[in-house]
Amino acid sequence: MVQMSATITRANTLLKERTEEHLSRRVHLGLTFAPPKTELLYCLPLTSKDKNRSLSTHPPFRINNNTIVARRQIKYLGVHIDESLSFVHHATMSAAKGNRALGSLNFLRHRSRDIPAYVAHHLAITAILATMFWVSPAWWTGTPMITATLRTSYNSVAQWITGLPLRTRLTNLITLSQLSPMEAYLDYLSLRYAIRLHFLPLHHALGPPRALPDTHSNLPGLHGLYALSKHLVQGKLENRTTTSIADRTTTLPCPNPDKAPTPQQLHEEWLHTLPNHTVVIYMMAPNSRMAPSAVSG
Repeated sequence: MVQMSATITRANTLLKERTEEHLSRRVHLGLTFAPPKTELLYCLPLTSKDKNRSLSTHPPFRINNNTIVARRQIKYLGVHIDESLSFVHHATMSAAKGNRALGSLNFLRHRSRDIPAYVAHHLAITAILATMFWVSPAWWTGTPMITATLRTSYNSVAQWITGLPLRTRLTNLITLSQLSPMEAYLDYLSLRYAIRLHFLPLHHALGPPRALPDTHSNLPGLHGLYALSKHLVQGKLENRTTTSIADRTTTLPCPNPDKAPTPQQLHEEWLHTLPNHTVVIYMMAPNSRMAPSAVSG
């Protein structure tokens, strides 16, 4: 339960009343509660005068003769929530999870016998990054502290995919590993989840509100999501629960197949992006019809 108030004492009073109401209803619902597993967290602003005070100085929170001790951070559904909602502690734990997952798969990339790079890329996306960026839309804020904490582990994953030495430039390392920049990848995960929330039915717990005043469009949460969707999608969004596939019409521009670049054009564009000192060597099959070529500077 989340309770907002101007003071900690008032918040404890309101939270205690709500908790006692839940405890009184548990008999009718057949539920049991475990007081030892209950956790308490005070989310204080950075400018609050109670920020640097000891947690023992705050008023106690008691429920049925059980005192709930406040903590600096709590773990909820795999997310470490700190009192400042900066999620720096969670970023540290996520980086440690990514390093452990990478360590368990590190033996697959050996100097003489190893898996192909595309297999390593698949394992990195499905096993390592999925563990490190678990529920990232809930904690990814894009702050420099979170970015700096996760970047080292992310670069280690890219180095494991490519097998390149540690002194390789980061831009080349990310490009050759076929990974997106970390900030862009995390933004993509957040945007994908936001689109999923947008199309939830009205009876869903995370669904959109029935009435959305335009005066509150700048608020965070679902209001901000709807404001974001106005910039992403032109026109009114369809209701996928009532619209058939035959009635759907796309508003996005479709690519022209006649103007699509050929594989030879894509290959030439790739060659132009290489540095002048790069040498590309083609190992051709004996029965290949393509003539071998080389580019040197």
